[in-house]
Amino acid sequence: MTRSTRQFQMHASLLAIVVCGAAAPALAQDGFAFPPARVEVAMAETREMAPAVDVSGTVVSLNDSRIASEVEGVLTWLADVGDAVDRGAVIARIDPRLLRIEVARAEAEVARLASDHQYRQRQLERTEELAAKNSASKTLLDEALAQRDQAQHALANARAALDRARGDLERTNIRAAFAGHVVERLASVGEFINVGEDVVRLVDTHRIEISLPASIALSRYVEAGMRVAVRSGDIEREHVVRTVVPVGDAVSRMVEVRLEVDEGDWLVGTPVQVSLPSDTPVSTVAVPRDALVERGGRAYVYKVNDDNTAEQIAIDINAVVGLWVGVSDGIAAGEQVIVRGAERLSPGQSVEVIDTVSAR
Repeated sequence: MTRSTRQFQMHASLLAIVVCGAAAPALAQDGFAFPPARVEVAMAETREMAPAVDVSGTVVSLNDSRIASEVEGVLTWLADVGDAVDRGAVIARIDPRLLRIEVARAEAEVARLASDHQYRQRQLERTEELAAKNSASKTLLDEALAQRDQAQHALANARAALDRARGDLERTNIRAAFAGHVVERLASVGEFINVGEDVVRLVDTHRIEISLPASIALSRYVEAGMRVAVRSGDIEREHVVRTVVPVGDAVSRMVEVRLEVDEGDWLVGTPVQVSLPSDTPVSTVAVPRDALVERGGRAYVYKVNDDNTAEQIAIDINAVVGLWVGVSDGIAAGEQVIVRGAERLSPGQSVEVIDTVSAR
């Protein structure tokens, strides 16, 4: 694709998303003058910009997990789809009755072996006293020591088994590994669940990003920290490139690009279009996208003259980066362009500037 073709497609795409201005109001007649229109303006700037191409991406969660059971048993309760949960909250329960029996059995075994260990310890101490008086042979002493050590080892194993049983009992409460929303139930109450079997899908809706594939050739123009425009339907926002994964896929010849997203900006799973630079940036005069008005298939910008009148300027778009548009001529850096209220203006109409917007 030639650079001129890319620019033509970029121009056509941009015209499709700018606000389509209503037909300009009729000109004043019989000496009647329109009252000044209240408008908001921004300053045209000189920026480093490059032609852009649209790449499809998706809003993804940094944590999207299938939560599995760590113990087996009958599922007795499960959180509902859509439930918001905190980290550590119970999202499912396994019937604990059998494991309570195991805990009771393990506690009884520990008590029995602890008593045996105490007895073997006392026997060892008594044998040591006799051996010190030459009233017990070394064989008896070695035997008492071995029996004490054996009892000690058995008690340690029983305590470990009790810890495991108590842990398994606690794990009958299946907990959220992170804060998020339950988006899918993967089992039903009453089912027998095996160890490692998934019960719910949990999605972190607080920590999200935009993921998109970019060709290796295109990725050389994309850098971490760069601001790019993202849109879905009639919603458009600007986001920062967090990283370009420095490993490409050998088959698709693509790399992954990740964009930073604030909580609440988008829903997880939203398909988006991302404008990425497709060439080396050049210095150009740029205006905010909000300054563009489309009439009759052409893009225009209204600038505010020194006499507070609006002048309609036809522009040619040479680049798009983020929420800024590079223009070839007609606008100079430092001039005021109207970003709010231009849709119904007539060329030469008086305007009242009510705010100067600081665009990023």
